[in-house]
Amino acid sequence: MITIFNDSSRKDKIYQKLKELTISLQLKNGINKVGFEAEYIGRLVGIDRANTSRELNKLVKEKKSIKIKGKPVLYLDRKSLEEKWGCRIENSVFGSCEEFISLLKESKLFCRNGESQKNTSSNIFLNTALDNMIGAHESLKEQIEKAKAAILYPPNGLHTLIIGPTGAGKTTFAEAMYKSAIQLGIFPDDAPFVIFNCADYADNPQLLLSQLFGYVKGAFTGAVAEKKGIIDEADGGVLFLDEIHRLPAEGQEMLFTLIDKGIYRRMGESTTTRKAKVLIIAATTEDPRSVLLSTFLRRVPVLIQLPSLESRTLKERFTFISQFFWEESRRIKIPIKASKEVIKALLLYECLGNIGQLKSDIQLICAKAFLEYMVSKKEMVEVKLSTLAQNIQEGLFKIKEKRNELSLLEINLHEDVIFEGNKEFIDAKDTFIMDNYKTRDDFYEIIVNNWEKYEKEGLTIQEIREKIGKEISEYFEKFLHYLEDKNETVNREVLLKFVSPNILEAVEYAISGISEKLENLITPKVVYAIALHVSTLLERIKMGSVISYPSQKNITQEFQFEYNIAKRVKEKLEEKLYVKMPESEIVFLTMFFHALRIGKKCETIGVLVIAHGDSAATTMANVANTLLGVDHAKAVDMPLKEKVEVVLDKAVKIAREIDTGKGVLLLVDMGSLVTFGEIIMQKTGIPTKTIEMVSTPLVIEATRKALMPNMNLDKLVAEVTTLSLALTKDKDLKIDMSEFDLNIPFFKKNLINVLDKTLTFLNPYKAYEVLEKVLNEILLDINGNYDDEILVKFLFHCSCMIERVIQYQSLPYEDLDFLKKTHHKLFLVIKKHFEVVEEVFGINIPDSELAYVVEIISTHFNTLLVK
Repeated sequence: MITIFNDSSRKDKIYQKLKELTISLQLKNGINKVGFEAEYIGRLVGIDRANTSRELNKLVKEKKSIKIKGKPVLYLDRKSLEEKWGCRIENSVFGSCEEFISLLKESKLFCRNGESQKNTSSNIFLNTALDNMIGAHESLKEQIEKAKAAILYPPNGLHTLIIGPTGAGKTTFAEAMYKSAIQLGIFPDDAPFVIFNCADYADNPQLLLSQLFGYVKGAFTGAVAEKKGIIDEADGGVLFLDEIHRLPAEGQEMLFTLIDKGIYRRMGESTTTRKAKVLIIAATTEDPRSVLLSTFLRRVPVLIQLPSLESRTLKERFTFISQFFWEESRRIKIPIKASKEVIKALLLYECLGNIGQLKSDIQLICAKAFLEYMVSKKEMVEVKLSTLAQNIQEGLFKIKEKRNELSLLEINLHEDVIFEGNKEFIDAKDTFIMDNYKTRDDFYEIIVNNWEKYEKEGLTIQEIREKIGKEISEYFEKFLHYLEDKNETVNREVLLKFVSPNILEAVEYAISGISEKLENLITPKVVYAIALHVSTLLERIKMGSVISYPSQKNITQEFQFEYNIAKRVKEKLEEKLYVKMPESEIVFLTMFFHALRIGKKCETIGVLVIAHGDSAATTMANVANTLLGVDHAKAVDMPLKEKVEVVLDKAVKIAREIDTGKGVLLLVDMGSLVTFGEIIMQKTGIPTKTIEMVSTPLVIEATRKALMPNMNLDKLVAEVTTLSLALTKDKDLKIDMSEFDLNIPFFKKNLINVLDKTLTFLNPYKAYEVLEKVLNEILLDINGNYDDEILVKFLFHCSCMIERVIQYQSLPYEDLDFLKKTHHKLFLVIKKHFEVVEEVFGINIPDSELAYVVEIISTHFNTLLVK
């Protein structure tokens, strides 16, 4: 749509925006640029740079605006500047910013309340609470300029509406506006900041209005005495009305008089009026035009749209992560160390609840890590990748596509990060207070108290860990994840807090009639997911930020059935919402419907390894989990003297825990264990399949494939069985591998294929050839016998190690000197033969990494090899 302005309206539009920007202007110590570019002003009002520059120069000639020469040329509104700083500016054109700033510093300035320059000059160059917000000079730059304009606008500021998704920090932003108003001398230091959440009383409009305006005796049944309202408390300061869309029309109308004339009546009063000077800042997650009276919106001239976490930069997200960890460290008075993998996962995972959800997730992570700290009693609380929920761990899958963005971060992602709450947090000066995500109790105190209680009751450490772990999960489920009830259904009233009614109705209309095509998979939760996505999409469209899908053509061809459904849904959404959606939106809906058909994203096939021996199963599962960076494969060991019934009970219990709806694959070695799958299915109803003759390569492959979203139990069994058969065949079996131009044994081919899927950028064939040769030479030196198990352990560990070293992410090793001393001969042998690896890949392998190789070799051959 093209909007046409006549010359007069265009100039007025530009001049009005210039005034707003000038009012928001803050001069800080050391500043070397002041004013606003024509291109920037034009972008804000929707006029091209050339026409904006033409109108601004007309305003300069009319002595309405000031022009500051340079590259770029800058402009300011003369009247707003003079009123704000109480000075007289004679010239309309200045040769440079230095010349203009010098004039301001030398002028006799007076602040708004008539105080002398001595008291005002500190305010002119002030860093306010708004300036100190995370993203103030990036994602929130325009929002903060608007906020400053609102609080500085004479004589009493402008009422403001903050719009943004749940968890975006609307309360925090409002409080920063209030603090900035005090710092700038707009309000006295003791001015109140009162928060009122309209949703708390939404079901009782009369009670809501009585809380807001107060009431007189006899106003309603139960009003036995006069009571002041929230407006009385906020007089002389700021009233923050959260979830303003829950304020009934009657309440909005009652605010008209307060906004227009500064007077109001308590409930029950008919003649008496009361005065109050209140700056109103309201917030909503909804489209204000659909949930607020137009007459009310006209009285709130400033609208500020806060971005979602997804729209913020990774640098800002890292600062949020750092602050939240620092706050938790300060609460427990213990340093917290987060591994580099944890930081990367938190930077990249899909956090639908925005900043508030990020904070709650970090609180839960720290609570779980603190529980482990209670067991280990180490120097600090350690947050490892295994502490994270599966959906957060999946953030690591995005490293490849986000590699360029990560490389631009001015932070070291190759080392663990330690957060110390007893030291000053240097990344942000103000504590980030989240609305709707504050925990009501100190859950760390709950952990400590319950630990002592269970110890006195005589419970084992493992029993205590399990009980408190369950309590932690229930605590956060209760206070932080309240959208779904026990039946996993979505309460419509709660949903409407997150999604506007018109969007929800449009989604319900758009998906009506497709339930049968999608095999009745359209549940209330699916409606919620689509509605939330559409809500976020509309915000992106408004801000001109739309995500494109590079593989759009391939996806639409591969998933033709879902594509046709998605196309129809998009058309119906456009029809109902009166908005043109990007074509790439069909891709999202296509993949969403495809995910519904093949299983929810969070559902994976459970993997349970059961084997005879004291630790055989555990060892294989640990190798698979370590190499793949997950905690998915579970194990049950069966010592030779253990009763079958005991092992079966353990297996049944674990199967129940790891089943997410797609079944469990059992990998067993022999004997009675082969029958466990069928027994478990009879006892629990969980679909199971069993593969016998388990080995470490099988566990690795089964675990990797079980995590694939499009994998089902039958397909997994078929693919893993193929590998199993190959491993039992003659190792001399040759097949043609044209890509390598030579014959390769089938076992070797499969290992290279698995390596290819495990490694990020290393050539798997090259890694295999070099490392196999090195292993053979090491084994010759120590008289060790070559077998498949040591090859797999050595191959996967060392190839991943090479990638770590290339990326400067080498692992540390505790007691390195002790290991060198006790395994002196083996260490020297390994170090000598790894010189070939260093030469081939152009790296220097630190001794700490070689120490782990020593452990693998010595553990496998059960000898220290020190003679």
